[in-house]
Amino acid sequence: MTETGYEAGVRAAGALAFACDLVAGRVRLTGDAAAFGFDPAEMDWQGFLDRLGPADQSRLAAAVDGDTLDLRIRLIGAGNRLAYVRLLGRRVGDGQFEGLMTPAGATRDLAGRIGEEHALAKGVAAGEVMAWYQPIIALDTGRLAGFEALARWDRPGVGILSPDDFLDMADELDLLNRISTTVRGHAAADLSSWRVAHGAAADIFISANATVSELVDPAFVTDLLDCVGAAKLPAGAFKLEIAETEIMQDPDMAAAAMQRLAQGGVSLALDDFGTGYSSLARLDMLPFDVVKIDRYFVRAMAGDEAAGTVVKSVIQLATHFGMKVVAEGVENVAAAERLAAMGCQYAQGYRYAGALSPDAAEQALIGGMEGRFRPAGA
Repeated sequence: MTETGYEAGVRAAGALAFACDLVAGRVRLTGDAAAFGFDPAEMDWQGFLDRLGPADQSRLAAAVDGDTLDLRIRLIGAGNRLAYVRLLGRRVGDGQFEGLMTPAGATRDLAGRIGEEHALAKGVAAGEVMAWYQPIIALDTGRLAGFEALARWDRPGVGILSPDDFLDMADELDLLNRISTTVRGHAAADLSSWRVAHGAAADIFISANATVSELVDPAFVTDLLDCVGAAKLPAGAFKLEIAETEIMQDPDMAAAAMQRLAQGGVSLALDDFGTGYSSLARLDMLPFDVVKIDRYFVRAMAGDEAAGTVVKSVIQLATHFGMKVVAEGVENVAAAERLAAMGCQYAQGYRYAGALSPDAAEQALIGGMEGRFRPAGA
């Protein structure tokens, strides 16, 4: 690659020119490349991409399919120096771009963040993100009724990370749907194996989440029904949880997908009910089997009578429509007893257990929880 007149002009102006030849797989920076932490100033295309976070790599790779570049990206220079840069350019030939790289705001303490992004992207690809299981207890008997599958990252050298530690980052990297698919697949497979190995699993259900973007994907329903069918789970054993606020983003398409799932034997749970009220009028039009009351209202019942009124109203409404109710965030005996008195059937929360590893969940299933919980009011 030889210097162009454009690059010479940029150099004379004291700026940094950017030129890439995707056919040859080369990138050249002309000007004060050291100011951006580049040494040498010419490298292969993959080497340049490796200096970006995963999300920025994807955005740049998509942008070079067009005719212009206008991106704000995070760039890692020598010594892990990191800065925001703006990349402006245009196509000048087949696979060839030239443009300008300018600072777009200094960034501190983000080199580690990009390292985390790479670790998560590689971890998802390597199968490090898996399903753990939080028990759901029948309030009338105190017995294990089912599990909710929750994502956990078993990060080598670090340990088990909860969703709060990585799901926001996964969302930014567009990895959420892939993680959700993995968790649902693990949940169906684990319940299937437990049913074969243990008679106690015959009446156990398992639930997992989906987002509205997944739900309205034309392939989602078929893929999930195939997954549940391959696991040979009976109708109702697998429950799909969908947040109330998610459904209202596209209620008509969501409703159509939910009808197909219900017809295919997948039960549907309305998650985090109470955080929004827009779907109350539509509740009888959607094929839900279960309503899950958001933990905020359950926890607030102890000191806020209005929260208790909301919870009681939701239980009465769900019962009217023939649905079961699961209360999330149950942390003490008093809350469990009050919920049972209101007619709530199931509870989950730290009163019983947090999320369990697959092995611990299996032990709970075959007797590890027997006698551990009393029926509410007993």
